[in-house]
Amino acid sequence: MIAVKIAVVVLLAIVCVSAETSCYANVANPNLYFATKTSYKFIKNTNTDQITLPGCEAVQMWLFSRHGTRYPRNDPEPGGEEYRQTDDGSIESREMELDALTQQMPILRDAVVQNHESGRGELCAEDVQNLRGWTIDIPPELEEKLAPAGEEEMHDIGDRYTARLPGLLDHSYKDGDYVFRFTTASRAEKSCHHFAKGVWGNNEEDTIVYPVPIENDPLIRFYKVCSKWYDEVDNNTASRVEWQAFIDGPEVAATVAAVSKRLGFVVPLSYDQVSLTYTMCRYDKALYYGQLSPWCAAFSNPDLLVLEYVDDLLYYYKDGYGFEINWKQACNPVVDVANYFNSIVLGATNKPYGIFYFSHSGAMAKLLARWGLYNDTIVPTASNFAFQSGRQWSTSRMQNFGVNMVFVLFRCELNTYKVQLYVNERLTHIPGCAQDTCLFSEFAAIVKPIIETCDLDAICENPPAYF
Repeated sequence: MIAVKIAVVVLLAIVCVSAETSCYANVANPNLYFATKTSYKFIKNTNTDQITLPGCEAVQMWLFSRHGTRYPRNDPEPGGEEYRQTDDGSIESREMELDALTQQMPILRDAVVQNHESGRGELCAEDVQNLRGWTIDIPPELEEKLAPAGEEEMHDIGDRYTARLPGLLDHSYKDGDYVFRFTTASRAEKSCHHFAKGVWGNNEEDTIVYPVPIENDPLIRFYKVCSKWYDEVDNNTASRVEWQAFIDGPEVAATVAAVSKRLGFVVPLSYDQVSLTYTMCRYDKALYYGQLSPWCAAFSNPDLLVLEYVDDLLYYYKDGYGFEINWKQACNPVVDVANYFNSIVLGATNKPYGIFYFSHSGAMAKLLARWGLYNDTIVPTASNFAFQSGRQWSTSRMQNFGVNMVFVLFRCELNTYKVQLYVNERLTHIPGCAQDTCLFSEFAAIVKPIIETCDLDAICENPPAYF
């Protein structure tokens, strides 16, 4: 009998030690990839060595970027909202993001704490205590605005590229030497301003000439003027079949059950409640990247991979290779970079040194697909999650806050030219080029058919009102 009691005590000790070592608060390297809400702080390339090519000099750079980390939205814009399927099978937009977080998460917090005080749930004492002290304070006037974390992200991107390409970015600012463009959204405009501060500092801020943004800009927000995309994708439930099937499938069901058990709920949470908890976790980590989010303790790494795949499926079909119109409409930016580089190559001009555009995740993903990047051999579907661990299409790395692509044109010996592409500040192979550094002749051959067929109104089958 004594041996049995000793065994029970030892077992309880092991369980207690196991619980303590599983505290999220003590995890040294937590999963920080949160699909479209991933902080750029976790993606950035900190290597700022000067970009050089033997016998060449950088003569122009062209940047296209998503805005930095923003606050949650409360007014989903067309083409920007997430969706859910109702009981009658229809599709409707999700509850307003900011309202849902501020109104529902404090209630859920109190319920989780009560569960653990009543002996239910699997969070360790430290995680429960962190959750007990958690609050949310995001006033309505901040919705969708660029957050301080986003300001820092964009400033630092400008600062790092100045170190990498000093020949292009170490000049004092002069109107005409650089081109800026951003959408009408405040978060895009402020991202542009903070990027510029990263390049030139605060002293020259008042001298920079910024353009008036264009409503539904066909160059950097082309999907806003693409009726075929709205008809065939954004407003079409067919684009969300795989996404909805995965949400209704066994992997998500297992995640919902695991999270519900971990948080101490006898009656399981709904998928929407788990999804909202995930949203709170990832906003906490993006907005306050240096701090721990107690809500992230609700999820194991396998749970986070499942929820990341939910977003990957949604945006693969909404913005990526799932529908041809997604990427075909993204031709104007390709034409733009080709025209700027051609002007240098043909000797018509040696300026501007830099072209900088600031847009949104939907434009960024469509443009990356237009270049043929991150195209998987195995198409992601609701039924093949188990085979997608090495997939290229990852919203955490290509639709993250601050995601950016930079083309650099080099003038080389014998008046030849070469091109490099950097995505999230890392050298990236351009599909169709023999090497990572692309001969300009190869680059020109890649863009030629895109330029020749780039008629946005024709591609989008726009009615006369769009012309």
